[in-house]
Amino acid sequence: MEWEAVRKQYENFREVKQSQAWFKVYDIGHDILAIYEPYHFQEVISYLILGEEKALLWDTGLGIGDMKKCVEEIYDGDYLVVNSHHHFDHIGDDWRFEKVYVYDHPDMIRSLEGPLADSYVKPQFEEDQFADEAPIRSHTYVYHPVTYETVKEGHLFDLGKRRWKLIHTPGHAKDAVMLVNEEEKILFTGDTYYPAPLYCFEDTFEDYVKTMKKLSGEYSSYLLVTSHNEPYAEGSILKDIAEGFEKILLREVKPDKDLGEREMYIFDSFSLIKKKEERI
Repeated sequence: MEWEAVRKQYENFREVKQSQAWFKVYDIGHDILAIYEPYHFQEVISYLILGEEKALLWDTGLGIGDMKKCVEEIYDGDYLVVNSHHHFDHIGDDWRFEKVYVYDHPDMIRSLEGPLADSYVKPQFEEDQFADEAPIRSHTYVYHPVTYETVKEGHLFDLGKRRWKLIHTPGHAKDAVMLVNEEEKILFTGDTYYPAPLYCFEDTFEDYVKTMKKLSGEYSSYLLVTSHNEPYAEGSILKDIAEGFEKILLREVKPDKDLGEREMYIFDSFSLIKKKEERI
């Protein structure tokens, strides 16, 4: 598969040395290290958020490289591990860590307590899902038990003079959460927003509308740190999305593309893929 393996935004950041060809690690400022997996079509990004006493690892990626080894090569202190949601590309290396903090939701817990369906995960790791220049061109998913601790909305992760609050943001997934630092005005969005077509899985679009309305009202002035493709986006995009989602909900706009069981809406600053609805 062909795409720009390392996107242009990364030219603004200092690359951090580590030993695995699978990862690219960048110091993106704000005491945040982006751990990027550019050679798989998901282009997922995990983050090591630094504090004075410890760090926080936001997601563990695809599980193709060794995330634990990567973290411990670029940081020599204590750290916590937190998942943004249960999808395979964010929990792949959870099993390597002593414990992972997760939002208390059945979808999250099911994904950690048993193997993901082979019909779901196997196609994600076929050779055509990897960039032509990828150092690894296929991967076999194997389930490993994960030790986890559940937390509720509003939980504070204190890293030492730097506190991050967990907020529940259903829509992309029912268990989706974000991390917010209200003092620094930084919001880690997980997959609720990223600079690519947004996905609404299952029957969660009304939840997604409510989430975006809330986020646009509270965090439009924040710096967004996203979990795919490129790290940074401006919080003002949240208002565009909230307005667009409302138009979709009220059927003021029609889908731009028919994707079989799904439909795609294209706006100037974002796009959305969601389950197709019956129309009278």
